Amino acid sequence: MVLYNTTFVMAPATVGEFIEFMRTHYLPVLERAGQVKGLRLHRVLREDGDVDSESYALHFYVPSGYHLQELLSDHGLGLAQRLVDTFGERVLGFSTILEEVSLELTTSPLVH
Repeated sequence: MVLYNTTFVMAPATVGEFIEFMRTHYLPVLERAGQVKGLRLHRVLREDGDVDSESYALHFYVPSGYHLQELLSDHGLGLAQRLVDTFGERVLGFSTILEEVSLELTTSPLVH
């Protein structure tokens, strides 16, 4: 499984419009794509007291890197363009692709 995360940054005044856009336009496209699992949107908690911006992280799983590339080819550019057309530079985003690391030990370092 591959985890795809996009973090969006915006001014607090844009949050309501952004959430509505995600609910009515962005997320339905991903839900209809079929290979997307665990689709979630989270508000990023701030520790530094920054009141000039809010951040939200959208993440979901796809079965493989191949499926992610297929999803991005089929829908990614259209979603990105719709986001830019709607918000311009009021919402900025960056994406990260993550792969799970197994924490299972195949052999115990203490057993001979």
